[in-house]
Amino acid sequence: MTNKKLVLILMSLILVIALAACGNNEEEAQEPVVEPPVQEEPVEEAEEDEKVVIMEEFRVIVEDEQASATIIKDFIEENLPVLGELEGNYMLENLEDALKREIRDVNRDLMEFDTEDELLELMGDSVELDPEMIEEIESDELRETVQSAYDSHYKLISKEGQIEAVIDYSSLKSYESKVTEEWKEYIEIMAIESDDPAFNDGALTITFDQLAERILRIENYLNRYISGPRQEELLELYENQLTAYYKGLPNTPIASYDSGVVMENVYKSYENTAANEGYVTSSMIHEYRVAIRDNDMIVDDSILTLADQYIEESVSVLREFK
Repeated sequence: MTNKKLVLILMSLILVIALAACGNNEEEAQEPVVEPPVQEEPVEEAEEDEKVVIMEEFRVIVEDEQASATIIKDFIEENLPVLGELEGNYMLENLEDALKREIRDVNRDLMEFDTEDELLELMGDSVELDPEMIEEIESDELRETVQSAYDSHYKLISKEGQIEAVIDYSSLKSYESKVTEEWKEYIEIMAIESDDPAFNDGALTITFDQLAERILRIENYLNRYISGPRQEELLELYENQLTAYYKGLPNTPIASYDSGVVMENVYKSYENTAANEGYVTSSMIHEYRVAIRDNDMIVDDSILTLADQYIEESVSVLREFK
């Protein structure tokens, strides 16, 4: 009797172990198989004679006054992978020119089709229209116009109570592998401005120290790429930001409205900027800071006149190096 019981117990244990093993096998079989990521094959550059043919086709396109930024963009995306950096520079330069040329038309169409201020209502407190919001636009014409803008390297922002299109420089980073460092850095500078504008509604949207960082970054670029194709654009941006840094904005003053005393954070920022060696901006700001200090920390008409002089001199020095 005891032997029979022992046999039964052993058979039960074997059955339990077998069932458990089956269960584990089932669980293992159900685990998803992770496929290794697909590695894209690098695209070989075209031969020089092939590049010549492609670039000649591109020149014909950009010389046609009817060629839109979308047509130029489509040609670039189809052909740029087999070209080199110099061809990429030329293509990107022409694409940006087309985007600048057409932006007025884009904004005109937005005004024409957005008669009910649908975009403002849709965006609410957002500064930028999220691409996912496009599907929510009720007007067919407006929705198609906005979608076309986003497909062509524009994006919509809210500025001083109005919606306007701006070039989405961050989207141009998709071409970075086929342009030189000069263009990569230019795109990065402009992307910072399009993603996080320094000014909005007559006020600074960043700190004075952050504004100074952007100004010095532009000066550094201008000094390293003296003969670059985008010197004038960056000189204009430099002057606009430098003016705000020296004189403030209507809703971001550099001094108290009541007493005229310079703001503590502004004066401290001037000190920080002046400490950077080798910059025209820093040298001029040092002189400006000293002038404010010697004027009992008061920003009056005489100080603002000095500001105009220092701004003009800074821009003039950087322009002379072109």
